[in-house]
Amino acid sequence: MGDMLIRRIDPELKRRLEESARLNRRSLSEEAVVLMQKGFAAQRTGKAGDLLCSLVGDDGFTDDEIQEIMKSRGEADRGPPDFG
Repeated sequence: MGDMLIRRIDPELKRRLEESARLNRRSLSEEAVVLMQKGFAAQRTGKAGDLLCSLVGDDGFTDDEIQEIMKSRGEADRGPPDFG
């Protein structure tokens, strides 16, 4: 992993980062990484399902679940997939 040095941080931003790190029981570096990851995830645009898949990863759904999702994609006014 690489390192990063961030200079000239606004004092209020630094205070908020320190408070967030303290509340989440993380180091400043760990908290900064988590917040950057969340920020970049929030910037993603596209379909909600694509975002969910990117967050869950390849192992998140069983083959049966994926088949149910694919079956329901083209249906008008569809309800949630039935995984049961």
